[in-house]
Amino acid sequence: MHNYILRKGNKGQEVKRLQSNLKITADSNFGPKTEKAVKEYQKDNSLSVDGVVGSQTLCSLGTEVLHGIDVSAWNGRNIDWKKVSKTNVKYCWIKVTEGQTHVNRGHADKFKGARDNGLIVGGYHFGRSDHNRYDDPLVDAVKEAHHFLKNIKKVGVHSGDLLPVLDVEAGMKTDDQYNAEWTLKWLEEVEKELGVRSVVYSAKWAWGLYLAKANKNDLKALTQYPIWWANYIRKTHKVGPGSKLRGWKEWDIWQYGSKGVVSGIPGKVDVNWMAGGQLPKLRMP
Repeated sequence: MHNYILRKGNKGQEVKRLQSNLKITADSNFGPKTEKAVKEYQKDNSLSVDGVVGSQTLCSLGTEVLHGIDVSAWNGRNIDWKKVSKTNVKYCWIKVTEGQTHVNRGHADKFKGARDNGLIVGGYHFGRSDHNRYDDPLVDAVKEAHHFLKNIKKVGVHSGDLLPVLDVEAGMKTDDQYNAEWTLKWLEEVEKELGVRSVVYSAKWAWGLYLAKANKNDLKALTQYPIWWANYIRKTHKVGPGSKLRGWKEWDIWQYGSKGVVSGIPGKVDVNWMAGGQLPKLRMP
């Protein structure tokens, strides 16, 4: 798993958040002045004075960065959730459905196992706006939304669970506007039923391929939802999925790899960094 620390040379949104909490100039660059401010804060708060911002300093500042994973049938049925709970993993999104008919095998057991061992859980739906059966994005999206809702309710949607997620990685390759309208309708339908805004998960390649040329107003409307970006190609001094966030001002979750190693999970698993202090806004009321 990622070390989840901020140190001299780092850049990006989380450095800016740190600087704001320290009440110094927030320029997103962890330079000598930031390092000095960190050391002063650590000294004043009886922390280890090293100028490196790890979990203790982040927690003290009220912006704990949380480690998390997401799983599907690809991860098998034999996850040892007790072992997972003893790692630094705090939350897990579990695939529930895909398209209008597919139900991800084993998802109910995963929910139970994770919950029984104290992990924060949530469900996600893999959207298939490319499976347009009715040539109408609104009809198709509603059917997929209700397919997800029907199955997520079977495992329960509880206060404190993670918000639902729409995975946007597929679409009509020749119709960005269709994809945008479909996505917004799915999100609207789930919000109508559950009373919360879902998280949008995507990767920059998928966004560019399926949505980038849609109506600007629709793209702007999508930025009103929390965003979970997948981007595995990062320079070591950068913390986060990059600066070009397709209209979002900040990222909420960053999936930084698909080959994480977590005790209790056979093989590799997707690994995620939740931005500091974001957990309350990403949970069901």
